[in-house]
Amino acid sequence: MKSFNLAFRAGENTDSLFAIDGWKRADAGRLVTKKFPVPTFLTPPTISISLALQSAGDPWDKSGAVVLLPEKWSYNIARDSTASPGILENTATGFTPALEILRFITPFGVGHFSTSERSDEYRPVYIPAWEEDITWQNDISHLWSAMRDSITIGVYIDTWSKEGFELDLAIEFKENTMQIPAATQYAHRSLLNTTKFHPNQNSFDGFSKAPLMIEFELPAFARNAKLNYIATGHGGHSTGDEFVRCEHIITLDDDTVAQFTPWRDDCASFRRFNPSSGVWTERTYWRGDSIDERIASSDYSRSGWCPGSDVPAMELQLGDLEAGPHQFTIDLPSAQPYTDAEMNFWNIAAYLTWQLPEEL
Repeated sequence: MKSFNLAFRAGENTDSLFAIDGWKRADAGRLVTKKFPVPTFLTPPTISISLALQSAGDPWDKSGAVVLLPEKWSYNIARDSTASPGILENTATGFTPALEILRFITPFGVGHFSTSERSDEYRPVYIPAWEEDITWQNDISHLWSAMRDSITIGVYIDTWSKEGFELDLAIEFKENTMQIPAATQYAHRSLLNTTKFHPNQNSFDGFSKAPLMIEFELPAFARNAKLNYIATGHGGHSTGDEFVRCEHIITLDDDTVAQFTPWRDDCASFRRFNPSSGVWTERTYWRGDSIDERIASSDYSRSGWCPGSDVPAMELQLGDLEAGPHQFTIDLPSAQPYTDAEMNFWNIAAYLTWQLPEEL
């Protein structure tokens, strides 16, 4: 697949002017979409996704995602009059939220700023050279049921720069010819996606007001069900949801299935991908002496992510689920509201997978 540019283009919600690379653009260029044919297989294939990224001039860390978009996705959101359009399924219209297959956070300036004189001045002694790009990969074989005949892929980055990023996306299908027994087949159900992909959507801070309830109905018995859960907290000020621990409590039919805090404290390990990160000093102690130690913005711990990391889905084992109605509740008791001064929000995606009965 050829590389393409994703950048902020003010006032551009649906483009034809920039479609020379085959990608349509929406939400001022921050979402690009393209339809692809899907190869045919007799048994479920191994499916992998790979995304390579370079800054084309954007110096910031930005949230990003690769998603599978349902038919008439944009049309249905544009006609959704609810306060938070497009984040939940709508059984009346058949709408389902975007199915997320890769969550990532761009590092600070990898590529464009990797050879600048200024960034070299701030390069730590333990890094021989800044990386030129970054690549994330994910196995999505369990989502084969979402890929019939053709798929519409969306790539989103929350960029506000006209230069943006250069991307190279690849999805590989590999036939499983020697599987004995045959590969397990899965069904899926996209339940939630709060990321702002569409111009009619807003950054979602509903968790600061009340727990979010997700009602769904299973048409048949679901064996070995799993909730695949992706969560990142945002709000760049020092006490925002990006930098403050926030517990997540997930219940299914009033039973708690998970209680945890998304948190990454290994962000310094991504330093070589962050040449344009801000750097300052903090007072610390070494061998009894007070010293000033350099620290980069990209080093700080964050809510479920680091600048330059991907965000793998948590797999929450649910066991067997009976046919009929069910309800998930997602509660973030300490989530903070979104304001013009403190832009707090959580990007959460959740989808259900379960095993299909073996054919006799």
